[in-house]
Amino acid sequence: MPGEDETDPVDDEELLFRRIPASMRWYTEGELSPEAFDPRTDETTGISFYRAKFTSLQQAAKGKSRGGYYVAVLRAGDLRNHGIRVVPRPALGNPGHAELPDLTCQNRLTPEASERKLRMAELCLRIEGPFPPATD
Repeated sequence: MPGEDETDPVDDEELLFRRIPASMRWYTEGELSPEAFDPRTDETTGISFYRAKFTSLQQAAKGKSRGGYYVAVLRAGDLRNHGIRVVPRPALGNPGHAELPDLTCQNRLTPEASERKLRMAELCLRIEGPFPPATD
């Protein structure tokens, strides 16, 4: 959007997208598993999200999974209201990238991480998809 920058703080009303591999079956029959928010091994500084004001659902759903993806939609302020920090972390080729720095691959097995994952599953506004695998 004109006048907005990916480094601007994430507003409480912003929607965030988290890509969920369909092959992992973390979303089935309308139920979202907290494991959908388990950090990947490369998420060392926080789990990744896309900011909706910079990234479309279709862009957020693109990835390497041969089974395609679902996209979880959450609101930044809902996360913050439960003590989960959201920070902008622009990345090359990843428009509107943001992270939750309190949930990383290093701390993923702690009771606090389990609580955060459960809370995110509960706070999820909706699940979009499934989106087909990327062809490019």
